[in-house]
Amino acid sequence: MTSCCADGSPDWRPLNAGQRCARLIVGIVLLLLALALPWSGAGWVALAVITGWFGATHVLAAAMAYPGCPELGVAPSLLLGRWVRIGCTPWRWLDAKLRLTLE
Repeated sequence: MTSCCADGSPDWRPLNAGQRCARLIVGIVLLLLALALPWSGAGWVALAVITGWFGATHVLAAAMAYPGCPELGVAPSLLLGRWVRIGCTPWRWLDAKLRLTLE
């Protein structure tokens, strides 16, 4: 995949193996949670769909090594065939706390 902006920014590089594993684990957990939620009542269905979306996009982000915000950028990136740059402050913070970033 090619990035949408070829500025070579160090903040925008493919995920490393540890980061991909973290996204995959979170994605699988969210998908399992979505399946475990009760599917009765509009509120529960909406919560299950949203949780499933978050889970599916995190699994896709792990598969594509997408470094941005999975829930907003990975699906458009897949459809367009190029990375749509959308930063993800929570994952940057978590990657730093878990020491998953490359120095």
